[in-house]
Amino acid sequence: MHSPLDYQLFYREKLPHYQPAEGVFFITYRLAFSLPQKILQQRQQKLREFQARCEGLSQSQQRSLAVDFAKILFAQEDQFFARYQQSPQWLQHDAIAAIVLEALHFHHTKQYELICVLVMSNHVHIVIKPLLYKPQKPYSFAQIMKDHKSYTAQKANKILGRNGQFWWHENYDHWVRDGEELKRIINYILQNPVKAGLINNYQEWPHYWVDERYLQ
Repeated sequence: MHSPLDYQLFYREKLPHYQPAEGVFFITYRLAFSLPQKILQQRQQKLREFQARCEGLSQSQQRSLAVDFAKILFAQEDQFFARYQQSPQWLQHDAIAAIVLEALHFHHTKQYELICVLVMSNHVHIVIKPLLYKPQKPYSFAQIMKDHKSYTAQKANKILGRNGQFWWHENYDHWVRDGEELKRIINYILQNPVKAGLINNYQEWPHYWVDERYLQ
């Protein structure tokens, strides 16, 4: 029997990604570090609670609940990342944040439309719309992320004078359903450092970019 979480869009690198031709995606990726045992235990407890709620529900109801569960779990852990000082903080270095931003902009209008990006000290939020390389065939956002991580990891490690894994191998990815959800996600991204108590206004943050058309 398949778990209803097989459907979810949360940390599912080994599961097939559904990518509609005109899809817009909210993606979060972080540096390579292990979560504290307390956080892992909380995640397991929430998973057990979720599974209990799924008892007796139809498959479609379970799928809907799984997506909501993924969003809640992501939001909680994302706020933890923003405040977690025991993780590597490599992205707070201007030169490394610049590498990430420049790499994302390099393929803007070529492989995807970059809508929003914000680089925190240990994780990155982006919103992209993969472009079509032929009718109904968009560039794979999974491949986009793989190439992006590989390139930026190599450049960042050189600056840091280190070897080894730079990015965590999993991503959070979410297919944005409509314009209203897109606005909420962009606002969530821009408010990330504000909610973490690091600044008072997102415009004070040094490492972000947003297509102003989507703020209207």
